[in-house]
Amino acid sequence: MDIHKLEIFIDLSETLNYTETAERQFTTQGNISKQIIALEKEVGAPLFERAHRQISLNPLGELLLPHAQEIVMQYQQMQQHLSEQLSQDSLVLMMLTIPTMANYYGFELITKFLKRHPEVDVQLKEGEGNALLPFLKGGQNHVIFARTFSRTMAECEMLLTEEDRFVAVLPKHHPLANEKKIALADLGMEQFVALEEDTLIYQPMVDLCHEAGFDPQISFRSARIDLLLNMIERELGVSLLMEKSIDKYWVDRVAIVPITPTKKSYLSFIRTKNSHSLASQLLWQYIKEEVN
Repeated sequence: MDIHKLEIFIDLSETLNYTETAERQFTTQGNISKQIIALEKEVGAPLFERAHRQISLNPLGELLLPHAQEIVMQYQQMQQHLSEQLSQDSLVLMMLTIPTMANYYGFELITKFLKRHPEVDVQLKEGEGNALLPFLKGGQNHVIFARTFSRTMAECEMLLTEEDRFVAVLPKHHPLANEKKIALADLGMEQFVALEEDTLIYQPMVDLCHEAGFDPQISFRSARIDLLLNMIERELGVSLLMEKSIDKYWVDRVAIVPITPTKKSYLSFIRTKNSHSLASQLLWQYIKEEVN
């Protein structure tokens, strides 16, 4: 039985809310639903009561929960002991980051840290939303730089470096391109181009459109922001993106307009709350000094 499915089951049994669990697990509501359905297929029966958009554990789910918690706890202890044996006092730091890290202050912090501590070997890789949180379980020397829509996470330590917000991205000759701020509802009839559903931006973007009173008509999805911006420049749609994720190259090629309502996101370095390697401790101490 997949440990990750059990972790999602335990989380959902606490929140009883797909949206909250998706945010806590750095994934999408759709992926949470798929994982729970897959677990129920393995068990051979439903684990939750589902009625009127609300869920609760059924008797079988309540029976499974303490066993799942014990299995996950033992697995985490095993991982921690192996990690301690393999990387105690290691100066290798494994870091997974969102693809647009270079646009944020976090990237500057990492480059300065490497100059301050050349003895630390930082292995930096890009990853999408679904891969970020599971990466932290890889060991004491694992850290992520990620976007969240909450300032805190119960199971992790976070060092906030900056905030960002949704903005409208329009073709230069769009009728609303020169406005200082627009009501999001004014884009209700537009064709949208959007990031893929498995990114952490997609569902908050859709939710924001719902808050403004419409379902976005999405004609194209991509994992690449530059491709979306190319399409917008060619007047093939509009989008809602995080303002700082847009490279300066595009400032004169598309219109970037504040919207109301909008939604903030938070850019942070994140690690688990268990013991940490020397490299992780050095990074944490340095970032604290810089951002406080």
